[in-house]
Amino acid sequence: MSVPNCHTHASPAAHRSIAGVLSVVVPGQALAHTTITLDAPPLLIAGAVTVGVLATLALGAIIQRRRADRQMLRDAHRHHAVSASLAQTVMDVEPEPSTRAEAATMNNAGADLAALNTVIATLDEGVIISASNGQTLASNDAAAHIFDLDPAQMDAFHIDRPPVKFLRTNGLACPSASLPPQQSLADGQVHEAEFNIVQPNGTRQWVKLHARPIVLAGAAVVTAITDVTHQRQTDARLRLADKAIEHSPDAIMITTAEGLILRVNPAFTRLTGYRLDEVIGHSPALLRSGQHDTAFYTAMWNSVRRSGRWEGEIWNRHKRGHLFAERLSISAVEDTPGHVSHYVAVFSDITEAKTEAARISHLAQHDALTGLPNRSLMSDRLNHALHRSQRHRAVVALLFLDLDRFKTVNDTFGHAVGDLLLQQVAARLTGCVRESDSVGRLSGDEFMVVLTDLVDAEQAGQVARKILASLDSPFEIEGHRIQATFSIGIALYPNDAGSAKDLHHHADTALYHAKASGRNAFRYFTEAMNTRAEQRLNMEHHLRGAIAKGELSLLFQPLTRIDDGRVVAMEALCRWHSPVLGDILPDSFIPVAEGCGLIVDLDYWVLEHACHELSIWQTHGATEVGVAVNLSSLHFRREGLVDEVRAVLARTQIPASRLELELSESTLLQGGPEVTATLNSLKAMGVHLVINDFGVGYSSLAHLRRYQIDRLKIDRRFIQAMEHTGDDAAIVRALIELGQSMRIEVLAEGVETDGQRRGVLAAGCLLAQGQLMGAPMTAETTLALLTAPTTLRPTQR
Repeated sequence: MSVPNCHTHASPAAHRSIAGVLSVVVPGQALAHTTITLDAPPLLIAGAVTVGVLATLALGAIIQRRRADRQMLRDAHRHHAVSASLAQTVMDVEPEPSTRAEAATMNNAGADLAALNTVIATLDEGVIISASNGQTLASNDAAAHIFDLDPAQMDAFHIDRPPVKFLRTNGLACPSASLPPQQSLADGQVHEAEFNIVQPNGTRQWVKLHARPIVLAGAAVVTAITDVTHQRQTDARLRLADKAIEHSPDAIMITTAEGLILRVNPAFTRLTGYRLDEVIGHSPALLRSGQHDTAFYTAMWNSVRRSGRWEGEIWNRHKRGHLFAERLSISAVEDTPGHVSHYVAVFSDITEAKTEAARISHLAQHDALTGLPNRSLMSDRLNHALHRSQRHRAVVALLFLDLDRFKTVNDTFGHAVGDLLLQQVAARLTGCVRESDSVGRLSGDEFMVVLTDLVDAEQAGQVARKILASLDSPFEIEGHRIQATFSIGIALYPNDAGSAKDLHHHADTALYHAKASGRNAFRYFTEAMNTRAEQRLNMEHHLRGAIAKGELSLLFQPLTRIDDGRVVAMEALCRWHSPVLGDILPDSFIPVAEGCGLIVDLDYWVLEHACHELSIWQTHGATEVGVAVNLSSLHFRREGLVDEVRAVLARTQIPASRLELELSESTLLQGGPEVTATLNSLKAMGVHLVINDFGVGYSSLAHLRRYQIDRLKIDRRFIQAMEHTGDDAAIVRALIELGQSMRIEVLAEGVETDGQRRGVLAAGCLLAQGQLMGAPMTAETTLALLTAPTTLRPTQR
């Protein structure tokens, strides 16, 4: 910047004073382009200087603001450089020897000070010109503003007793003699320092004092005061930010706009394995894992360019080569609006967290014992398969599988063996299907298979046969040889159902029929099955009110001696006549009662009424005959059976020895202290224990001896087949010999022909039950039979 040449007759000393003042507060570069001829009028000189100073300061202010936007720390250093330049400018102004004319001019100090006041009033920085005695000769509004003093206080400002308190950087008070103005007056040198000042109102701020001695009507000092509070706050923030970066637990990487690494912190080295010297100047691409395609990175950088940031999860590669997952945030840094100067990336290692989340997710969706998908995940896969089937017009098969008699394995060998069996069964089951199919465990011994993209229903049957065949080989578990079989129900989409819910229901119905057919088999769902399932549900509904409504009744079938036909006991058989459904056979409603839990109440009703009828028989003289009542195995999973039996015997006044309780073999195999305690209590009361349908289940001779069984009833299927096959006849003979060897009575059940009667008698069996020996009869007919003088008299016990 340049100004027109001006001429003044101001004294050289005044000129040097003005130059000295300006050299303290205006950079030498600003004066370099200002030409002033000292013979111009003093006011014109001041005006020219003022214009130049204002223009220079305006330019400096613009530069300073732009630099502050780019980097605050650089502002502080640049300010110190300017101050040093100002000091050098003052050093270049040497006082000339005084002349008489100059002395006369200097005596007119008021005029010179007026000119100086005009100059310094235009400056943004505070300026105070002090005499050697400390009195203020001139000051500007900027100084008053910095010190928060009014004009009168500024006029009274003495540097040896300033109205504000000066504190050193360590917080201690600074004596006035150690302030830069006093030091400059003392040694004639330039001094500068920063102080924390306490204004009269108690407010604190940071200032920088730059003092230089000058000659103005004698020795004087000009002091420039700069408010550096913002600068120090900026420095503090920068130091804090630097510490935060260095000590951050997250890795931080700063790059240029071109993508070259400028800085990383220690956490970056810990996370990636790369040292500082190995990454500075390189591209962050050295961390790429190869797990993400070009589209991923394109979308990431499009987000940064569009919104200035991106955040998400990404896989990168460690220096050693292994992959790690990180949570990454990338932010763009602009030095001016729209112009990116740097990028800052902050990331943390989330590999362990993702591994743990995956483990928890797997546990939530998989069976802990077998590792197979659980019910929830299998339902999702079934729904997915159905949607896919709709698009591709393919058949989906849902298979429900139930491990036959698994409870027997648990009761016999323990739950640990049962768990190992489930694991090995799951492994064989998985090997029977394709990778595109799904195998899951629903609960307990129930499994589920989803077969996708089938051409026809026969393919599902082929898989079912393969599954059954895979279980042909026994399982060797902890020294036990265990044979397992499946019952399988199959439902097809869209043939059998149009939704996942209906498909579940139909597969379950088919499974029920597979079990009813004898197990180790599979059945397709048919509408006839569905009809029978609905009938079963309807039957359960009516059965729940049958006892209260008096719809049940008892028939009695004799157990007789084969040789003379005398009655040993009468077995109580429950019958149900429903006003809505008609007469329902026990083979139909007993399984329903067992399935819904009504069997317990039903058995207690039969026990109560059978014992009541027995008391009537005894009253009419049939005191040696007993009554047999069947009990479900469910009684032995609950408490109260012994107390209920004792109460019934007490109410009906009959001897416990006249009561026979018929149990299934599975009841004995349940084992456990509860079963043992119940059976021992019943035996202690004198009740007789009978094993019903002996030979068709898993027989354990140890159980027969342990529980002191009184009688074995050979299942009717063996008796009815013995006339046709030698094998069945041999089985019957073996069972009879078994009972005799263990001193247990044996009864042949279901004797319907004279050939069967002779066969079991020849084998040594003395007791029989069946149509040939006597059909079920009403209570009245039973009483007439037991009191009639015929050969069917009761035997002596």
